[in-house]
This record gives sequence, C-alpha cells and structure tokens, in this order.
Amino acid sequence: MNTYISRRNLMSLAASTVAAGPLLQVNAQNQIVMKIAAATINDVQHFWMKSFQAAIENRTGGRIKVELYPASQLGAIPRMVEGTAMGTIECFATASSFLTSLDPRFEVFDVPGVIHDTPHAVKAFQDPEMRKLIFSFGGNRGLESISVFMHSPQNLVSRKPIRTLADLNGQKIRVLSTPLQMEPIKKLGGAPVPMPLSEVMPALQNGAIDGFIAASTVFSALKFYDAAKYQTQLPQWPLIVVIACNKAWLTKLPADLRAIVQEEAAKSEAAANEFGVQDITRARDVWTQNGGQLVSLSTDEAATFSKVVNQTATEIINKNTAAKGAFETYANIARKYK
Repeated sequence: MNTYISRRNLMSLAASTVAAGPLLQVNAQNQIVMKIAAATINDVQHFWMKSFQAAIENRTGGRIKVELYPASQLGAIPRMVEGTAMGTIECFATASSFLTSLDPRFEVFDVPGVIHDTPHAVKAFQDPEMRKLIFSFGGNRGLESISVFMHSPQNLVSRKPIRTLADLNGQKIRVLSTPLQMEPIKKLGGAPVPMPLSEVMPALQNGAIDGFIAASTVFSALKFYDAAKYQTQLPQWPLIVVIACNKAWLTKLPADLRAIVQEEAAKSEAAANEFGVQDITRARDVWTQNGGQLVSLSTDEAATFSKVVNQTATEIINKNTAAKGAFETYANIARKYK
C-alpha cells in the first residue's frame, strides 16, 4: 500500500478544511486542546515541543492544554500532514520537506549550502522578512507555521560503508519525499526510496533499503546503530524544522491566546537552538559509543557531492515560479548573516 497521499487529494482535503474550518476542541475543564505531533522523539524538535508546552500551559493558566505526540504516535508522516491540513491535528513539528505536497515553496529549505550551521540559522531565521516569507508557505492550503529552526546536519547511514560516491551505485537509499533529495541521489547512482521515518528501521533490518538520509541526531535518538553501523557525513545539507499549524484552528483562537501561542513559539526557539547545538555533539558520541562508525568523504568527493546536489536542486527550483522567487528571497536573506 502506498503510504503517501497524492498532492491533488491532499490539496482537496486542505481546501475543504479551510472552507469548513475545524472546531476548537474543548475538554471538560473548558480548556482548549492543542495536539502537537512529530515523527521523532528525544531530539531538538521534541525538545521544542516540551518547552512550548510548559510555557503555554503556564502563561495561559491552563486555558490551553498542550498534548504531545512524538514518535509517530498519531500515524506515519503522510497521515500527520493530512491531519494538520484537515484540522484533526492542531500542529505538526516536521522537516519542511514533508510539506512540499501542499506548497512547493517548502522545497527551498532542501537546497544545500544556504544554511551552514545552527548559529547561522539562528540569525537568518530571526530576520523579520525571513519569518514573514516562511510563515506564508502553505497559507492557501490550510497551514500557518509558527516556528522555524535548524534540526541538525543531514547524513547518510548505511549497512555497508559509503566512503566514495561510487559506493552509492545501485544502493537503495531512503530519502525525504521531495525531488530535491530524490533526483540528486539518482544522479549519484543510487536508487532513492521515499519512506516515512517510522518504516525505516524494519526496512533496514530486512534489506528493503541499504541506507537512508536523515537528520544526524535522529540516528542516535532512535538507535539506528542497531541496524546499520556506518554514518557518512554529508557537506552542508542541514534539515530545517517548521512547526506548522492548522490555519483555521489558529485563526479561531481568542486573540489573546493566539498572540501567546505565536509569542511562545518564537521564544521556544532559543532553548531549542541551544539544545540542538549540544545534541549534535552528543549524538556523535552516542553513535560511536554504541559501535557506530563515522565516515568522511574526501575533499574532492565532498566537493563533487555538493556540486551535483546544488545543480540538481537549482534546476528543480527554477521550474516553479513561486518556488524560484521564494528561494531567491530566502538565499539573499541567509547570505546577509554568513
């Protein structure tokens, strides 16, 4: 069964949700319920969720009850995208790539080399023009984002070591469901396999895939060293997280609560960024302490990788007028803070 909902069907669902609008869920204590879902656990986006939960429940005096559902408790990633668009889930913390089915402008975050590290991301994503741009993505498809930050560098974990680009030939590599990951892997000789994170571990164990690309801290948090020992470090291809909410739900909040949600979402980024920097180092240590190996490409191989991925990403972005315009703005703002 294909776990990925089609772009047309998802857009139709989101459009109908915007028209009808979700009801605010209120429990017996007259609290507004705010469910926040994620595919991961014990990583920087889960840390953001916990920080936000504490701040919201304290500042609203319990008027909003925040319920956290990490580790795909509310379903695989496509189901959580669908739920957020429809309003059955209030917010979804996710890699931006998984929202490209709703708005191709989310693809701009998958172009490597724009954001270099967490300190650079902090400066760029605090820029008012940048936040206005990013939070407009998905607006006509039922979404409104309230936070954006860098997760960690994306690396490649594999059952056999990938020490050179030639080692990718014929390898089945799980990627995010975006052409900006699928097409570069094809050009590098691999066979890209879009797959929800919740399905990766069994796929590695039974040989359905040979490796996968993901945020580097996720490898250790979910103990992937038990299934594959080799982690190849990739150059400047960070994963960017957005906290996407159902727009109709957010709009229907009382004005004072809506303001608190938006303010505390932004404030929670500071703690998350601090945690994220430490988590990148901690995850590397956990990986090696549990028998995992860190593999580095040579300087020439890394340069070739960057060239292929950047050229492919640029070609894809340029095919969509909206995405191309958004990327130019995104890249120009990021360039100011290097």
